Amino acid sequence: MPADVSTSLNAPDALRQHVCTATADGSWSFKGTLVNTTDKNKVFTVAIAVTAGPAVAGHTLITQAVPAGKSAEIAAPNFAKTKDSAGTCTPVVSVKDAP
Repeated sequence: MPADVSTSLNAPDALRQHVCTATADGSWSFKGTLVNTTDKNKVFTVAIAVTAGPAVAGHTLITQAVPAGKSAEIAAPNFAKTKDSAGTCTPVVSVKDAP
């Protein structure tokens, strides 16, 4: 049964001060801060993909509950591998009301 995506919305503004970096040997790490500016508890999902040309080198999914008016640090160390530090890292953030 597919998940109900109608309650999940893109929330690019919730991800602040994020960095996605690769070491010289192509090990990728991500970190950032999720900020819940609403008056309701929310659950954020951050999908992060690293691509090298047309190929996906690695990806990860971070799910983080953030109380109303609060923020949370998130991180994904060494989640992707490329042959060197060349590549593109793209985070996508979605949010839904906490259960």
